[in-house]
Amino acid sequence: MNFHQRFVNQVAIVTGSARGIGKNIASAFGREGATVVICDINQTQGKATETELREAGMAAEFIEIDLTEAGAPQAMIQKVVQRFGRIDVLVNNARSGKRLSLLEETEESWELGMSVTLKAAFFASQEAIRIMSQAGGGSIVNVGSILSFAVGKESPVYHIAKAGLVQMTRYLAVNAGGDNIRVNAVLPGFIVQDEHRERYNRDDNQRYREIAEFCHPLENVGRSDEVAQTVLFLCSQEANFISGSSLVVDGGVSIQDQSTLLYRFDGML
Repeated sequence: MNFHQRFVNQVAIVTGSARGIGKNIASAFGREGATVVICDINQTQGKATETELREAGMAAEFIEIDLTEAGAPQAMIQKVVQRFGRIDVLVNNARSGKRLSLLEETEESWELGMSVTLKAAFFASQEAIRIMSQAGGGSIVNVGSILSFAVGKESPVYHIAKAGLVQMTRYLAVNAGGDNIRVNAVLPGFIVQDEHRERYNRDDNQRYREIAEFCHPLENVGRSDEVAQTVLFLCSQEANFISGSSLVVDGGVSIQDQSTLLYRFDGML
């Protein structure tokens, strides 16, 4: 098997892939031979990503989709099947919701976050499983977060929806496994996305950057392409016996206890 063309003749759907981590995931599948379907509500950036991938020699198509609409996740899957005749990979990466604190969270933000991050992921997966089970199998990856088990100050709905994705991953893995469908999750930590890297590296951000990197045992923060490569691995034959797992991609930051962090900071100060 050519390691760099692991997904030739396969069709991969990546939601929320007009930019950010999703775009990197879509590009990674495209480089390895897959036909990539970029699904996003942002038409301008979605078309731009489609053009960028095509100009790089990849097979890519953009579908504009509002995952908050009733039936939209299922319609997305059916549209891809009608267009390409198959689905081999589904990556549920789309998320929404505002960065609000505990007392600022609103019903509107809650509904939006749950609808896109969790509800749409389930119904897209449900419909994809119908198709994959008839075709002999497939792979689903849910993009979660270390905030599914760790806790920060912002975005209650984000924490709770991402935690729901982890349990959904396990549920789907058990109930779809008999049809040769593997379901896993990737839980990123501190990831500096491509569009934020210039700001992150600014001279006036030096102290913030030093602290952020020092918090990590690897003394670096993550990149979008590192998340993308993890997704590719979980969808590949190399991970053929991995299902129901949540793979943390955070440079080891979440496994440290308080005393370890204090000790490391003491050496930094």
